[in-house]
Amino acid sequence: MKGIIDASYDNFIPLWLYNKEYVYGMISADPDGLRWIEVSYSFEEEEEPLFKNERNADLSYKFLLEEIIKAVPYYVEDYDVNKMKDYTKSIEAKSSTDKIKELISELINNSSNYSTDLPIIKKKEDIGKLKEKL
Repeated sequence: MKGIIDASYDNFIPLWLYNKEYVYGMISADPDGLRWIEVSYSFEEEEEPLFKNERNADLSYKFLLEEIIKAVPYYVEDYDVNKMKDYTKSIEAKSSTDKIKELISELINNSSNYSTDLPIIKKKEDIGKLKEKL
């Protein structure tokens, strides 16, 4: 997992979210952003804590939406899921690659629009926080 975290900034800025149960990431698998790697590391799973799946941008965007619309509100009490849904509607017409990149950028740069304390890694220099959790 630490190797995945270290390499995650090779193409585009990745999304890294974390909570008390797991770390979640969406990482570009290629320089064009046509394929993305969804990764999660569960702190409670002893046999196979690492889940990693590479998919095309269309499917990856759907899984990313599921994480930010369904999972994040479960762990972040003041997360404004309706505001996030409104944002995702505003980018509907874009390509899946662009939607992923813009959604990640929105969460990193404007996280305070959705929560007072969204557990997100905002810059490469902060990835040590993720490694400490492993």
